[in-house]
This record gives sequence, C-alpha cells and structure tokens, in this order.
Amino acid sequence: KVFAEGTKLIVIPSDKRLDADISPKPTIFLPSVAETNLHKTGTYLCLLEKFFPDVIRVYWKEKNGNTILDSQEGDTLKTKGTYMKFSWLTVPERAMGKEHSCIVKHENNKGGADQEIFFPSIKKGMCMHPLK
Repeated sequence: KVFAEGTKLIVIPSDKRLDADISPKPTIFLPSVAETNLHKTGTYLCLLEKFFPDVIRVYWKEKNGNTILDSQEGDTLKTKGTYMKFSWLTVPERAMGKEHSCIVKHENNKGGADQEIFFPSIKKGMCMHPLK
C-alpha cells in the first residue's frame, strides 16, 4: 500500500479490544503554595495515562479563551501495552486568578470530541501568604 507523507499506520495487537475504553485518563496537579510564594508562578500538570494508540496532541488555553498558551510536554511513554504522557503549563502570578484547560486530541476520545480538562484558579480558596 502507498500512503501519503505523514501517515501513520497502526496495527492493533490481538490483545487490544476495539470496544475497550483506551482514551486518555487524566490526573491533574495544581501549583504548590511554595512555588506560588517563592517564584510568583504556578505550574499546572496534566498526566494522561492508559491510552492507545500513542498518537496524541495536547495543548492549553485559558478557560473559554481561543489562544493556545505556551506549554511543555514530556515524551509519550509505553507502559504495559498502553501509553502515557504529561504536559504542563507555567503561568505568571497575574494569570493565577484565571481558570485554565488542557485540551487533548486523541482518536479514542468518546464521541470523537476533544477532551477538555479544567483546572481551577489557584487563587480561589488558597492561602497565598507563607505560614508564620
């Protein structure tokens, strides 16, 4: 077979059921109080696990915003027949009062829609002053 440039052919192993939920499972981590107090920044981390295949795209936006924010991501790693990846967004102090979202594009997302993972404002309900 001849495929266009950039096409990736994925052969599904016999142990992977096509009807199984193999979409990314997110775990979120919010900035620490120490980071916000010492560095006046906040880092949001999104860990995506147990997805298949390994083709995935992750980006960040302010909630209800359209601008893609400058973020970082680790390599996609294989673990026990599925994949995992992490992405993080570091925001300056002035943006810590805003809500953010991590957008995940993966072919096994339910209904084919992008998965949007919301991160709350870290100034809401968090003590921003060091303990004395």
